[in-house]
Amino acid sequence: KQWYQRRVRGLKRAIELVDRGWKNVMQRDELFMQLIKQTTRNPKPKSLELGWRLMAAYLYYFPPTVRFQSYLEGYLYKNIDLVPEITHYATYCHERLAFMVERGPKMGSEKPTEKTLCHVMQLPVKKSIFAATLGEVMNLQQYSHPNHHLPWVLTLLAEKIVEYGGHNTLGIFRVPGDIDMVTALKSAIDSGEYTSNFPTNDPSVCASLFKEWLRELYDPVIPHDQYDVCLRSCENPNYCATIINDQLPNINRLVVTYVIRFLQSFLTEERKTATRMNADNLAMVFAPNLLRYSGTDLKVVMDNAESEMKFVRTLINHLDTSYMDGVV
Repeated sequence: KQWYQRRVRGLKRAIELVDRGWKNVMQRDELFMQLIKQTTRNPKPKSLELGWRLMAAYLYYFPPTVRFQSYLEGYLYKNIDLVPEITHYATYCHERLAFMVERGPKMGSEKPTEKTLCHVMQLPVKKSIFAATLGEVMNLQQYSHPNHHLPWVLTLLAEKIVEYGGHNTLGIFRVPGDIDMVTALKSAIDSGEYTSNFPTNDPSVCASLFKEWLRELYDPVIPHDQYDVCLRSCENPNYCATIINDQLPNINRLVVTYVIRFLQSFLTEERKTATRMNADNLAMVFAPNLLRYSGTDLKVVMDNAESEMKFVRTLINHLDTSYMDGVV
């Protein structure tokens, strides 16, 4: 019990620190310096490991300021070969720093949670297809699924939703699956333990993870630089199609089109009657998983929700997805 309480307190403190650095630029260098002190000649293995895990979490959410970048880069590079036990942490953080310097802090208004932070702090030792960029997902699967043009996790979950009767499940996508089963399925897929014995036959569990994978992408599948134009043209089918077909990177275009084609398959009269999910319902559920406001103003998030829903509804009702036949 004491161990669990210490773990909970530690996670809460870590969340506070990550959230502080994410929201306050002027505090970032001080936070990084504190971790440099903790991870320099630290004789306590547990404290050393926790310091590097927190460093990884910082660099998932935010970079240092420009004036501190060179110092941090030098420190991380020096540690890659300094102590064998932390080589993988230093290597990951060094690569992550380069990524963050180029991209800037993680966008959005959703603050770090215990669930996301635990996942992020494992990334130096366990690469994941969750909470990654689309590019990272495709790189991770280039050897296991070399002929796939889409993230295999997306097509796998879609296939399982259909196989387990999702087309006829009341409230599919709207009614969440059992949270413990969703977590177990996520872990099994991420570790590759799903192949011999799939952990569930519940379509709602697969549907919940399908949405979660999209929602947890490091960048939204419809990039931030297209967000405003999506909202402005949310009820114009031609403009909406142009955005998807001509303005998105190829992998983003394929993923969006695949998702929309999958949702369109639920819109026969028979399936709408069985699921009680029409285009409006599906759009409302999926808008937050495809579009993401880059700011932190919750009022703007709420004000934009209707336009986000209209944009996704327009795609579901009008986007030509026929060219996705046979694409995996």
